[in-house]
Amino acid sequence: MKLRQLVMGLPVLIVLCLFVLVCIAFLLPLKAAFSPLWTDGTAGFSAILTAHVVQTALFTFKVAFGATVIALAVGIPTAFFTSRRNFFGRKFLLSLSAIPFCIPALIVALGFVSFFGINGVANKLLQWLFRLKTSPLKFLYSFWGIIIAEGFYNFPLVMNTVNDTWERIPPDQSDAARLLGAGEIRIFRTITFYQILPAIISAAIPVFLYCFFSFMIVLLFGAVGCSTLEVEIYQAARVTLNFHEAASLALFETLCAFGIVVLYSMMEQRSAKNRGILFSAEKKNQPRIGQTQKTLFRAHKPAQIQKRPAVHAAVEKLCAFFLFSIILLFFLAPFAGIILAGFFPHSRGYNGTFTFSLFYQLIASHGFQTALLHTIGIASATGFLSAATAFTYSCILRQSDPNGQNLFLRTIPVLPMAVSSIVMGFGITMLISRGTPIALVIAQTTLNWPLAFRQIYPSLNRLPLETDDAARLLSSNSFDIIYHVYLPVSRRTLLSAFGFAFAISCGDTTLPLVLAIPDFDTLSLYTYRLAGSYKFTQSCASGALLGLLCIMVFTIAGKLKSEKGTVNE
Repeated sequence: MKLRQLVMGLPVLIVLCLFVLVCIAFLLPLKAAFSPLWTDGTAGFSAILTAHVVQTALFTFKVAFGATVIALAVGIPTAFFTSRRNFFGRKFLLSLSAIPFCIPALIVALGFVSFFGINGVANKLLQWLFRLKTSPLKFLYSFWGIIIAEGFYNFPLVMNTVNDTWERIPPDQSDAARLLGAGEIRIFRTITFYQILPAIISAAIPVFLYCFFSFMIVLLFGAVGCSTLEVEIYQAARVTLNFHEAASLALFETLCAFGIVVLYSMMEQRSAKNRGILFSAEKKNQPRIGQTQKTLFRAHKPAQIQKRPAVHAAVEKLCAFFLFSIILLFFLAPFAGIILAGFFPHSRGYNGTFTFSLFYQLIASHGFQTALLHTIGIASATGFLSAATAFTYSCILRQSDPNGQNLFLRTIPVLPMAVSSIVMGFGITMLISRGTPIALVIAQTTLNWPLAFRQIYPSLNRLPLETDDAARLLSSNSFDIIYHVYLPVSRRTLLSAFGFAFAISCGDTTLPLVLAIPDFDTLSLYTYRLAGSYKFTQSCASGALLGLLCIMVFTIAGKLKSEKGTVNE
């Protein structure tokens, strides 16, 4: 029996060791990134808060705030229509919420350049319509270009979060206000707004954080004086080799991001009952083992979804037309611009007519094939390690703190959100002389495993605590509980978490760029290099294929997550 337990526990011990190594791999580069502040003896607030750091930080906050305002201004009205009205294309609009996760920022930047750039589709169309000699749209390479791209890139996150809350609001208070004679605007202002406010805040904070960590869009769009902390850290660490300045910027950015993450964690605990990290099991109306997915859906499906009316009022139709027009213009059109640039190239040997030749040549090239193989290898390793690390910590949290009372254990999965890819990459370059594929996998795992955790742990959290007690009566060995209870419950979410981590790794351009691994290109880095070498049409074709790969993997992972259902007996 002891031999059997040892054999069964060996894989668990290996995975546990991997989790410890991932934690160490997160802390060591973080320490190394800040080490220049202490090694040269200039540590202190006066050394960190230089005029350059403060100026760059203010612009970074300005960009993050402006982009968040745009995301909220577009996302909240869109959430109203998707949650309260029926219309053609509603499901398609809701499906766009996956784009910020599965489409890399590099693809978004290429899309905006292809559509709103000096030689983009929009400028060519305006020149043709109004017989202009110069391009009228020149906002892209400025502050406004950055926040418009960032805001529309992230508005689906706001839409999805607010939609989930809005469609589940009981209509009792609103109906009572209507009986008392209140109009729709007053009902929204005095009742509905306060009901969806926690969801708005919970959506705004991560959007602000994502824009705060913006790198690729700012790197490609940023004009003189338009540089964020991320870009300045990269320039100081990789271009000017000013490690002290890079460390100052990295420390200040991380401290600011940590404050944002703490605020986000507090808001999630208060308002996001079924969203994000769930640390406490739902005690009331907890579904029991053996309930079917259909029964659960009926139990939690809000009544107002069945009675969602069509868009009928003239004011609503006008608002919907304006809203969906700007989404089409600033969100969907840039992605269409990438496809158009790939199928209607204007580069050497092409005259702008429809052709598949550019894709054929790209796929047949040795550089693309090598980059694709590297991408699949790195993403597979990252996906596996992220899912394994997340599952390990989910088991630890389930057994040691099932009621979510330990603040320290609850905080660990959100700490990597406060560290950007640039800071992590800079720390690794301070530890090793040259980047390696292994270092790239480890760095991506340390930053991506919390995203996998956010999918795996809720599946364990749905288990009643009585299930653990019953399992311990049959076996006191924790390994048996993991094998026979936790692993079967999480098998679909493990695959889903692997897929999400795989897709995010495929689209990562920042870490491969910072680590600068010799003779090693991923598909995202290969696309970036094509754009940097003025092969824009080839870059758009490569970006389209990269986006297709990420969407395919992300879609499969999403189906696995949505079909996981409930725990079977």
